[in-house]
Amino acid sequence: MEINDDELFILDEPTNYMKAISNIDYGKWLEAMKSKMDYTYTNHVWTLVDSLKGIKPIRCEWVFKKKTSMNGNIQTYKARLISKC
Repeated sequence: MEINDDELFILDEPTNYMKAISNIDYGKWLEAMKSKMDYTYTNHVWTLVDSLKGIKPIRCEWVFKKKTSMNGNIQTYKARLISKC
């Protein structure tokens, strides 16, 4: 199976937040991030607190994926917030 340049552009996923918000599909990536944050808040996954003196906070980063159907059409834009120790 050969992939042309147009298909590579479609499959392109941002590798960080800055690339996601400057991407042509930025609205879909922002919606995916908002959806993940809403889910996290609603299900009490973690609690945001002020950092304590002398304690290094856990860093996090966004991971972005396009979920496609069997025929290669994009079905969903997914964003996941992961901890980065």
